[in-house]
Amino acid sequence: MRFSEFKVSYAIAVGGAKSIALIGHTQCGMVNLMSKKTAFIQGLVNYAGWERESAEDHFNHYAPIFEIGNEVDFVLSETKRLCLRYPKIQVAPLLYRVEDNLLYLVQEKYRKTKSNKLN
Repeated sequence: MRFSEFKVSYAIAVGGAKSIALIGHTQCGMVNLMSKKTAFIQGLVNYAGWERESAEDHFNHYAPIFEIGNEVDFVLSETKRLCLRYPKIQVAPLLYRVEDNLLYLVQEKYRKTKSNKLN
């Protein structure tokens, strides 16, 4: 979300968006991303024609930015961050479970008070 934040700001400021539905999903490839390093590098070499060193540098640069611990914690932490960034905007943390093809509202670990501060 951080690399899309300007787009979110635009949607709020110019488009008048009043709510954000933040949807994570299970079986996310960004969970435990470091375990996929070899496959990632080899895939860029084999399928995209990259040099191994360039592919490794690419992975090492971006993997720490995009890796997440687990899907639920990520959705909740991004929800909290967005609520702090945009205090007047309602943010709904949702999780799409690939296993059952359903969308769930994630139980929040915090709540908004009337003053829009998080407890």
